[in-house]
Amino acid sequence: MKEVVYAPRDEMIAWAEARISNCKFRDDAHAIGIRSELGYQAIVVFDNFTVTGCWISVASNGGRRWLSREFLIRVFAYPFIQCGHPRISAFISSGNQASIDLCEGIGFVREGLMRKAGFDGEDLLMLGMLRSECRWLPERFAGKTGRVRV
Repeated sequence: MKEVVYAPRDEMIAWAEARISNCKFRDDAHAIGIRSELGYQAIVVFDNFTVTGCWISVASNGGRRWLSREFLIRVFAYPFIQCGHPRISAFISSGNQASIDLCEGIGFVREGLMRKAGFDGEDLLMLGMLRSECRWLPERFAGKTGRVRV
């Protein structure tokens, strides 16, 4: 059985950092994860908080079976409802098509390109989501749960 977890924070953040190339989250990082009897399936990390938003990063065990409406509702409720932010942002390496597909599939919009800004000199895509665009907020679901196809 899978469960949504919010702790232990440091362990979850270390797990995510180990799966994202050249990643080190800031001290203000918070995490939400999916864990089964086999261990973590995926962890979403929020960091670099400002008055208007934060950065979001996703790390997984390589599969997609963790992706569910319930998890996405909890993930997006944190920055948009609990923190009250009007937007969230993500940087993704232009060569990471799986991450680009995931983010665009759940509603992120491409906002820009940072040329040669990646650790290995690759371009980084900047993606964003506004609260007004987020289709995963609880008030839009009225209790629906289940798997998500992206």
